Amino acid sequence: MSRPTTVPSGKCPHPDGPCPMTCKYNHFESGDLVIDAWELKCSDCGLRETIGFRSDEMEADDPVDPRQCPFCMAKDLKPGPNPCEG
Repeated sequence: MSRPTTVPSGKCPHPDGPCPMTCKYNHFESGDLVIDAWELKCSDCGLRETIGFRSDEMEADDPVDPRQCPFCMAKDLKPGPNPCEG
């Protein structure tokens, strides 16, 4: 899959064409706490959507993989800007 052309909320004001989307993935570890945060942003209007996962808030049987991009569903990405392009 590839990066979406609009933010999932559909609120970006680009109805006539794809938005210039950028994404960012952050991964933090400190002791037992692991945080994975994802951001999808229109670089034209600035509208963004973020999704984050904290290991201390997830259930053991949670089917969500916090290291899988919730926007394009890609896995094994490196943290940083536009990880799906790397």
